Amino acid sequence: MIVDKIKNIELYKSMIPNLNKGLEAIQEQMGKMETGRYEFDGGFFMVQKGESKPMAEGLFEAHRKFIDIQIVVAGDEEIAWAELGDSTEKTPYDEVKDAAYYEASEKNSLYVSEGMFYVAFPHDAHKAIRHTSNSHKFEKIVLKMPVGQK
Repeated sequence: MIVDKIKNIELYKSMIPNLNKGLEAIQEQMGKMETGRYEFDGGFFMVQKGESKPMAEGLFEAHRKFIDIQIVVAGDEEIAWAELGDSTEKTPYDEVKDAAYYEASEKNSLYVSEGMFYVAFPHDAHKAIRHTSNSHKFEKIVLKMPVGQK
């Protein structure tokens, strides 16, 4: 998993295929973006708004086909991370959703605020949009880039 400030996102171009295309697609929609899904050549992104859930609720998720790039545009959230090998599968992989769900320790958690992003690769089980004490409001963009795309 990568966690950084959005001003540094271009430093990761060599690790994330077609990251430029995704960032360009987001830039084209800025200002008129509504909650929903937006397709572009090379992937898609979703605009999400809402409130965090308690860290103890729910399961971790992991994806096989897509790299998850989650950009916090406004507000904040807490996330938990676990290496997939240290997780126990609870819901088998669903190819349509590109997700499997896991139980894992929440000891590796952090606070992600406005202007930050994180990247979850296929080996990263992650539990997003959480809080450990008070709930958080958030607006974010979840950019999905296919694994192994050139």
